[in-house]
Amino acid sequence: MKKLVFALAALALAATAGAQEATAGAQEARRPFGLGVSIQPEADLSPTIEVYAPIAIAPQLRVEPSLGIVTQDRSGAGTDTRDVTIGVGLFYVQPVAAPFDLYMGGRLKLNFASEDNGVDDDSGTDVILAAAIGGEHYLTTHFSLGAEAQLGFYSASDVSGDDSGLFTTGLAFLRFYF
Repeated sequence: MKKLVFALAALALAATAGAQEATAGAQEARRPFGLGVSIQPEADLSPTIEVYAPIAIAPQLRVEPSLGIVTQDRSGAGTDTRDVTIGVGLFYVQPVAAPFDLYMGGRLKLNFASEDNGVDDDSGTDVILAAAIGGEHYLTTHFSLGAEAQLGFYSASDVSGDDSGLFTTGLAFLRFYF
């Protein structure tokens, strides 16, 4: 009986060590720098597209600056809008399997918005702070597809008055790593 227990314990330890080696190997194969885009559908505007630059500053720590620009130019009596968003995210990254990582952390964004209806020119700065959790599937060592869910707080500066509140949203990501 002792031999059976010892053999099972040795097998369990070997399997655990093998899984840790596979996870460490998957993390080492990840590239340290990349560029990506996210697509987030919005009801009142065309889809917002942002460019992200994921940078691995440690094996399980990623910083991700972002830049987004949305413009709507309407001829005649319409209102022209422009939004420039700059942001940064900080994430803990955990490899789950060789081609898949999970990450969690937060994002801070500033949105510089302006509206011009031909008579008035209004502008303001919006602040967005969000907790985020996501996953990334690596199709190759250079290319990944991902999704992210966010729960956050926004403080918006609007032409009709200031607004703030909580929000939830989802993003789809395409990232290319160098």
